[in-house]
Amino acid sequence: MISPKGSEKERYHIKESFKKMTFKEKVKYIAAYYKFPIITAFIAAAVLISTAVERANRKEPVLYTAFANVGVGETLLGHLTDEYLEFAGKTSKQGVTVYQELYISDDPSSDNHQYAYASRLKVLGAVSSKTLDVAIMNKEAYDLFSSSGFLCNIDDLIRQDSSLYKELSSLITENTVIIDDNAIEYDLGEADEYMAETIEIPNGLDISGAPCIENAGFGDSVYLGIIENSTHKDEALSFIGYLFEPYP
Repeated sequence: MISPKGSEKERYHIKESFKKMTFKEKVKYIAAYYKFPIITAFIAAAVLISTAVERANRKEPVLYTAFANVGVGETLLGHLTDEYLEFAGKTSKQGVTVYQELYISDDPSSDNHQYAYASRLKVLGAVSSKTLDVAIMNKEAYDLFSSSGFLCNIDDLIRQDSSLYKELSSLITENTVIIDDNAIEYDLGEADEYMAETIEIPNGLDISGAPCIENAGFGDSVYLGIIENSTHKDEALSFIGYLFEPYP
């Protein structure tokens, strides 16, 4: 063990030796003895800079939108995101978060069954975390969103805007919502047949005739639903009105 005096003497000799080194020798010495602290400092600085840049560029989501079983091209996507933000008078710090390429199906024999399962988990996670407001989907996805109880009563919501309701009331659609069922018991073989208690709720809007959707060339009907626990329902209502604006 080096005594305090010995340690002091050793530091003195190192200091004196360092003074006599050439610039190149000093660089090598520092690199050899302080490599780990220097690398650590660089990594810490890089992380801090990256975090600062990310925070500066991060946009506040004004709306979370999902496209389920509906393929959306770049032109339509831009119209439903950036152009909507401009229409709604949003700032450059605000944005529309989009979930794309979701495939929702309840068919276990489908070739895309695993992909459908992953998509459903993604939707469940988004709904649970309240990071999904609007779903644009085909009939199959609409049926599943509805039966799962994800969609709010869109009739009640649109009635808040009398002029919009007058324009769109005929496009509101009803669908089945499962209130209670024995799915678990049936899957476990504890019940001979599947039974469910259901109700019909006006929870969808047929947007197939909206100018931007109609011009996109979808072969089948396209529906819009608003998530029950959405925290941006007023924004969703504004978005619906925008969909039926003249499309350039």
